Amino acid sequence: MLIIFASRTGNVRRFVNKAAELSVLHLRTCELPTIIPFRQAHLVTYTDPMGAVPPLVQSFLEEHHRKILSISGSGNRNWGRDFAAAVDRIHQQYDIPINLKFELSGTPGEILTFVDYINGEPKTMETSLRILKFRTDSCATCTAVTDALDRCGVPYRDVNPFDHPDMAAQYGVRSVPTVIVFEGAREILRMVGYKPEIIEQISSLFDA
Repeated sequence: MLIIFASRTGNVRRFVNKAAELSVLHLRTCELPTIIPFRQAHLVTYTDPMGAVPPLVQSFLEEHHRKILSISGSGNRNWGRDFAAAVDRIHQQYDIPINLKFELSGTPGEILTFVDYINGEPKTMETSLRILKFRTDSCATCTAVTDALDRCGVPYRDVNPFDHPDMAAQYGVRSVPTVIVFEGAREILRMVGYKPEIIEQISSLFDA
């Protein structure tokens, strides 16, 4: 999953970095104005004076708002009604769901709230497809699979079978990497090891 963010003073950057460390999903981050190819992402922004949406963010949304899963934003409660008001304005203009409005670089509780939202079952915006990827940190093939899925831009949840043995047993995972694609509750595709042809199948499912 990708987090795209804009940070003026560094507060949003610190928030996103801390969230990425806590998430059970593999989170990539991209700071505007840099834009990498992506299918869907969560957006985090700051708020300009008078509650305005930063021009950098507004320009990005004009082209990419249909691919944004949620909007979150940093603010200062001393601004009163303008606290993180860019989040509300983006929601009103583009009907993007609000995840969180947080103070400065976020309290531990706010970061956990943000991460819990992101860690909800990763689905595309238009289908019920979801992916579980079982991997370990010391597995080189697991890293190759991660890189391949990231290049495809598909969302997935990372699961270490040693940390979650019950989940590994539930899905019959006996080795890593194992990637399982579900449609709703039904398994529709499984890859054990790294098979480029199956990576292509996974990518095509999310393109459909």
